[in-house]
Amino acid sequence: MDSTPGIPQQNRRLAAIMFLDMVGYSAMMSKDEARALACVGELEKLLRAEIPRHGGRLVKFLGDGSMAEFPTALSSVTCSLNVLSAIEANNAWIAPENRYAVRIGLHLGELVDVQDDIFSDTVNVAARIQPLADPGGIAMSSFLYSQIKNQLNLKGTYLPPQKLKNIPEKIRIFLVHPQKVETAAEASTRHRQLAVRVAVGVVLFLLGAWLLSLLLRK
Repeated sequence: MDSTPGIPQQNRRLAAIMFLDMVGYSAMMSKDEARALACVGELEKLLRAEIPRHGGRLVKFLGDGSMAEFPTALSSVTCSLNVLSAIEANNAWIAPENRYAVRIGLHLGELVDVQDDIFSDTVNVAARIQPLADPGGIAMSSFLYSQIKNQLNLKGTYLPPQKLKNIPEKIRIFLVHPQKVETAAEASTRHRQLAVRVAVGVVLFLLGAWLLSLLLRK
């Protein structure tokens, strides 16, 4: 809990904090500035649409990332999953070199609202957790995970307790691993394999029907 002096008690509340950051943004800017800026624009549009749907508030953008707050742990996780799903769906239709991924960090605790910005140890912990997520995945504190683990069937793993910068106590973190995104080549291969299996099944069915008809004639 944060104990910032001089802040009225009524400005404090319990909330879930989401930190989101684009993976490899600096390298993308060096390689193709126009594409990097386009990706940031796409991400901003997605977040402005998705966060309010879950009762959240987009607090601010931080260059290639953002910070948002949610009234519950469940709303923060469902929003994060929807954001990742939307990015994954979009990536499936574009060339690999034009894709982007994000990392998301989540934590639940008390925060202080000052002139539409938020502060507290909760915010600091969420910011420190976020870089530990896999590209396209979520890192959340075990405290937040404990609030939603019986409501959502999340596949992931616990990290050993982590010592985070400027955070006195070690934090246990649960990682939600990303879904694998197929490249165009992988999708084409999968479709060919499926077509072959269907063709083989049809041939075997017709062969069986022909043999059965021969047996019935005897």
